[in-house]
Amino acid sequence: MNHFSKYYNKIFDYSLKKGTHIKFIDILKTYPINHKDKILLTTKHIYNELPIRLANRVTDLNNLPFGLSKNHSIHNVREWYLMSCLELFDLKEPKTNEEIEQYRNTIEKIYNRHSTTLLTVTKGLYELKKENKISDIEEPTMQKFLNRFYTNRTEIRILLEHYLALFEQNNNKKHFGIVNLECYPYKIVEEVVENIQYICDKNRIPLRLEDIVKIDIDKHFYLPSINSYLYYIFFELIKNSVKAVIENDMNILDPKILISIRSIDKNILLIKIKDNGIGIKEEDKDKIWYYSYSSSKIDINDILEDKDFSISTPLSGFGYGLPITDIYIQFFNKSVNNIKIESIYKEGTSIFIFLKNYQRII
Repeated sequence: MNHFSKYYNKIFDYSLKKGTHIKFIDILKTYPINHKDKILLTTKHIYNELPIRLANRVTDLNNLPFGLSKNHSIHNVREWYLMSCLELFDLKEPKTNEEIEQYRNTIEKIYNRHSTTLLTVTKGLYELKKENKISDIEEPTMQKFLNRFYTNRTEIRILLEHYLALFEQNNNKKHFGIVNLECYPYKIVEEVVENIQYICDKNRIPLRLEDIVKIDIDKHFYLPSINSYLYYIFFELIKNSVKAVIENDMNILDPKILISIRSIDKNILLIKIKDNGIGIKEEDKDKIWYYSYSSSKIDINDILEDKDFSISTPLSGFGYGLPITDIYIQFFNKSVNNIKIESIYKEGTSIFIFLKNYQRII
């Protein structure tokens, strides 16, 4: 770590600053700005914001309780943040086209370096739990840290992804950056079901989703969204329903999963995912929001450091799906408490998601 020592004062100084939270509505508001100015403004924002965000993550990881930062996987993540800080601190603010292009290359390098952060931290948590270094008493401290860490990572990850996508912009007026102005939820759900079927087949789970999943969504309905993040929300929740149906297959003759979307008013959508699977035990209803909680067991060697949320990941067992889903929905909504879950053990579960519809803004 000696080669990083001269940067620690800068990391400390930046970590005293507070980052500017960004939500989906903030990205949408930049849509009317012409393309060139959009890149200039976003470059300036990232130049000022990214060192603060990264320095805060280094500090968070350094201050992990109980010596957890010494865990090999967690240590690797901290090294990535340190390396990214080192690359940014000596850069002057890019203003010319050439400087912006060079800066873009640096941002892309940093973006790719951190592509497996979520899986690597998850692997570290499994390692620590296996070694009995995180007790039930210490769990709330870890939850608070992880929620702050992943919320900040999600926001900056989306911002960088959007920035890089702006450089690839074509003449398609339905897209700007990573935003799809005409995202069709029905198509997203169809793709999710298809990919979960692929995972079932790959893991030799004898289940035909076309027989048990009903999609009650208007095929022609669209809204502004980010396809990959809306996909993840549906993937995690539908995957949980599929898993619940599999676990309850001895108790039900007619397994069903119903996915629907309805407008509550002109600004709010209600997404409902209902299944007649195994349900959630009463004593586990609070635990489902824990990053470390999963009703399945998984071999730590199955946690592949490929990319976060790769289709090659197993059907269940990681434990971060629901809390990360909540963070993504908060990003879209700019508010909390957007997921409600009702469940009766051995009878089924209903999940209600309230999602803002920004059609009228564009």
